Amino acid sequence: MTQLYFLLLVVLLAEQGRPQGTNNCRTGWKFFQESCYHFGSQKATWPEAEWNVLQAYCWSMNSRLVEIETEAESNYLESQLRTIHQHASDSGVDQNEVSYWLGGNDIEIEGVFKWVKSDQPLTYADWSPGQPDDANGEDCMELRGAFQYHWNDLPCNIPHHFICEAAAFEANTIIGK
Repeated sequence: MTQLYFLLLVVLLAEQGRPQGTNNCRTGWKFFQESCYHFGSQKATWPEAEWNVLQAYCWSMNSRLVEIETEAESNYLESQLRTIHQHASDSGVDQNEVSYWLGGNDIEIEGVFKWVKSDQPLTYADWSPGQPDDANGEDCMELRGAFQYHWNDLPCNIPHHFICEAAAFEANTIIGK
């Protein structure tokens, strides 16, 4: 019985010593407010990044395309993208052409954007002025460098980078284990 109490005490002390907001993200992922983010260096269409079973990049990493729920989260992602692409012009990439898929669309009902993972309507929005405009049947959401990393709607079949999001406590879970 004494050993059981000792073990319980060790576990409690270890938990108390764990800093709040500990980064439980897998290697290469970024931590912010209980979520882990992966900024995809490869490009994929929106369905490839989120839905396509054969190439669902975010699903394969036990995550989904990002749902931006607060201004703080939006600002964090913008600052990360600015850092990632601060030397884009040095490598011949126009910062204005950099864009990343988000996890929302209005495929079901035109003009009603929802987050796919939670199946919830947007409660926070950071659209670029004049957006969304549904030009040429634009149904999927992106962050675009040309719009200062504010949101834009775009046709879903254009390859872009993407941002995957996982809860910090889920980020290290391996699918199937």
